[in-house]
Amino acid sequence: MFLPEIDLHLHSTASDGIHHPKELVRMAKHLRLAAVSIADHDTLAGLDEAISEGSELGIEVVPGLEIGSYFQERSIHILGYFIDPQSEALADFVRSKRSARYARAAEMVRRLGAGGLPITMDEVLKVAQGGTLGRVHIARVLAENGVVATVSEGFNNYLRRGTPYYVPMLKPSPFEAIGIIKEAGGIASLAHPVFIREPLLKKLLPVLCKAGLGAIEVLCGFDADYGLSLEEHLLRCSMMGGIATDHELARSGGSDFHGLSVKAQEMGSAHVPMSFLDELKAKHQAIGA
Repeated sequence: MFLPEIDLHLHSTASDGIHHPKELVRMAKHLRLAAVSIADHDTLAGLDEAISEGSELGIEVVPGLEIGSYFQERSIHILGYFIDPQSEALADFVRSKRSARYARAAEMVRRLGAGGLPITMDEVLKVAQGGTLGRVHIARVLAENGVVATVSEGFNNYLRRGTPYYVPMLKPSPFEAIGIIKEAGGIASLAHPVFIREPLLKKLLPVLCKAGLGAIEVLCGFDADYGLSLEEHLLRCSMMGGIATDHELARSGGSDFHGLSVKAQEMGSAHVPMSFLDELKAKHQAIGA
């Protein structure tokens, strides 16, 4: 018996993915996914295109985005679902983030040039194709120019925290991110919590719930760069399900697919059941977001 699956964590060219939103929906159709959410970083730019394609192909597209935040010097990502694209608060946030991302990328490009690695913002903007600028676009230019062999090598050698070319991103707190999502009519979900150290997660979750967190991503794409073995990853995913129950959070899940060649993060790889979307809808309605 075929049980429909979903993927609520995809990235498109509207941020740092390599597939256009309508391409992602077509790929989801090919994989027989029943619903998807294109949760791009700090933007809803690909939403209309994805929803239109979803209507044509019979796939539900959940309006979403992903907001990066910091808590105690740790990067924490908050997913927002059922976002109102007409929200003025969200529009203000997106505009400010777009400006900040451009300034950050320009400074990293300047530092790379000063270090003898000349690339230009024009090259970075061309690679980004109008999407939300991120380090991945700079890494792709480095790879295209032959400075590094792969995008991952570009990150590791030049763009990670601690290198002379890295520029920190000014980010809201996770509590502010949750507030932005709620003000835009959405439900906030903690992204890939399996990669947050357990002591911090236990400290963070109660205060996030108090701030209005409504869900947690208990199934997500596996990335060895986080230092977990596959067995550890699966064990922690199982543990996240118990945490969701303990904190009365809806369960969510997705591959975190960007289109890069990371096998365990291929679209649909998290095998998220349709029941998770039902939970999210029920929780969203219950909290009156």
